[in-house]
Amino acid sequence: MISFFLAAALLPASAGAEEIKPSTPAVQAAQPDKQLPQKYSPALRQILRDLSILVERGGGIPAEKLDALAADMEKLDGKVKEVLGRDILEETARREEREDAAAAKKALSSFRASLQISYATNGGRYPSALTGLPSEELPALPELRLPGHAATSSVIVIDSKKYDKDFSKAVTDSGGWLYFSNPASVNYGLLVIDCNHREPGGEEFYKY
Repeated sequence: MISFFLAAALLPASAGAEEIKPSTPAVQAAQPDKQLPQKYSPALRQILRDLSILVERGGGIPAEKLDALAADMEKLDGKVKEVLGRDILEETARREEREDAAAAKKALSSFRASLQISYATNGGRYPSALTGLPSEELPALPELRLPGHAATSSVIVIDSKKYDKDFSKAVTDSGGWLYFSNPASVNYGLLVIDCNHREPGGEEFYKY
């Protein structure tokens, strides 16, 4: 699918935040010039305007039309990366990894808290699966964005005692969640991040 790196890289931080969660998407997308620095040339301002609209409204455009743009967008993306340079790109990647790691640990904490609420309200039993767990406190299974993985909220459920001596052997590095559901297991109710990559400057994610 098309890379929208150009829009993400060149929009100011404040404008990017507003574009991601606009109160009125159509109006916001139609008036991005009010958010872009005047130093940009008219041509660049126009393409950023069009890309911001495409990011907002692309879901309603047939996939084949978007795919037809892929080759041209890849060329443009390559030129933009040349302009930005390796240092800026690497610095941005490191910042995003830190942000994703922080978000993953926050999601883990919230997810575990919801499990404890479920345990307390269900007579000391954890759910056998997590599909019915989402509640007001946890409206959906949290999505993880971890190094080396696509974003996912998938869950691997371990319903056995096989890994009682060392739960880390159950880690498959799926990038999602790993949950132990067997009441007879010492790991009963344990929820970890199924990723053996290290957090930047920290430990492997499954150890948190």
